[in-house]
Order: sequence, then structure tokens, then C-alpha cells
Amino acid sequence: MSESRIRSAMVVNTSVANVYAEPSFASEIVTQAILGETPAVLDQRGKWFQLEQWDGYRGWVYHFSLAKNPQFLVKGEWILVNVPTAPIREEPNDTAPPFRDAVFGVRLPLLGRQEPWVQVALPDGLSGWLQNEPLALTGTRRDQVVQIARRFLGVPYMWGGKTPKGFDCSGFVQTCFKAVGVHLPRDSYQQNEFGDLPAVMINDAQPGDLLFFGDQGQRIAHVAISLGSGEIIHAAGWVRTDSLEAANTRYNQPLRGSFTIGRDVTGLINA
Repeated sequence: MSESRIRSAMVVNTSVANVYAEPSFASEIVTQAILGETPAVLDQRGKWFQLEQWDGYRGWVYHFSLAKNPQFLVKGEWILVNVPTAPIREEPNDTAPPFRDAVFGVRLPLLGRQEPWVQVALPDGLSGWLQNEPLALTGTRRDQVVQIARRFLGVPYMWGGKTPKGFDCSGFVQTCFKAVGVHLPRDSYQQNEFGDLPAVMINDAQPGDLLFFGDQGQRIAHVAISLGSGEIIHAAGWVRTDSLEAANTRYNQPLRGSFTIGRDVTGLINA
């Protein structure tokens, strides 16, 4: 069955679903999928499904993270979760027990409102209540990328992670840009090659530009978002701000030494 798409619509049914390189929990986590996403199903091995996500990334997800629901998100109004994490409760009050949660960027069908609560449909046919809020971004799209990135300060690093429960460097960048409508590839080396963007040096990088780093001539292995004036925000241990300027108290000398190239994202955010 491996390159023929299985005729069954699978929807991610957990807050976050780890996507593995092979159909085994012992294999590497290569990325993640989030609640409500409807990736293409390419193959099945026992209780494992090989999926292809919106960014072209492929990997294996165990069956308990998925639900079969071909009509999910087809009709009606929907909401986009704008808070880092939101418990989904049985009733619209803080004392009702949560039975699932949603992370930033999740898109779910809207069933009703009871301010400040919204009722949402879930892929397995259940429904629940969560509190959401407007994203409330200001300024240019460059400014908005930075505002979103700062919301995740302190989130721990996780290899393969792309949610506020844990980010790797490129997953962090992909999530921040996707929130303003820019769909970047998954890996840092792919992001460097995306869109034929002009190069930019550290001192000339503006807020929202991307800075890429390598290691002893190796291919691109790390990416950060510029904050301007040599400062960056990135996922390294946790989502943090550092500086590439020696006079700054947050100077990250090893990272500065591995700087490879910057990319001016004007062509992406103005598209």
C-alpha cells in the first residue's frame, strides 16, 4: 500500500500527536501533528498509519492519536485556538473536569458560545468547551511574528516539537510564521532554501528575519528569528532570547561563531 493513499479520512484526535520516522515508539520523533489536522494517509502497518502533513513531511502515527471522520471541518464556522494551551471541559465552567486540551494553532468546528466559553466539536464525535481569546496582534507582519514568538518564551526544547508543549528550533519558527499566514517548510535547512530570499547579515537583519547557523561546514542545523540589533529569539534548551553582539550581556558566542546566513523575509510577509 505504500504510495497509494488509503481511502479513509483520518483526523488527529489528540492535542499533540508525535510523528515517528518508523512505525515504532522506539524510532525517532521527526515532527508532530495537532488536534483537528487532516493529513493524507499513505500506508498502514498494523496499528500504525503513515501520514503526509500539509508541509510535505511524512512519518508514522499510532492509531490511538487518530479518529476516522471524513466530514470533520467540512462545513460550518470554526475557531482557531490563540492561547498556548486551552483545557477542553465537559461544561462551560472552570470546575468542570477537562478531558482533552488544544494547543496554539488548533482549528476546530464551532458549535456554540456562552461567553467567555466556546463549544467545539472534536474528531471522535465528542464536544467540549474551552476559553479562547483574540490574537490581538499589532503593527506589521514582521512585528506580529515577533509578538507571537515572545508568547512562547520559556517553553522547553523538544526534538521534533512544534507546539507550546515543546519546540525544536525549526518547529518554533514554522509555528510562528504559520500564525501570520506564511507556510514555511519543516526543517531549518529547508527554510533557508525556501522562497529564494535575499541574504542579510546579522547587523542588517530586521525583526522577523531568519538567521541560520551551521557547525563546522555542516548543512544548516539551527534557525532563529531576528529581533533586530543583533538580538534573536529561538528554541535552544527552551525558547529564549540571546544576542549575537559581544557587548550584550546575553551574548551567545558559540552561536555567533556558527552563523551561516540570514534571510530577509520581506518577500514572504508581503506576498
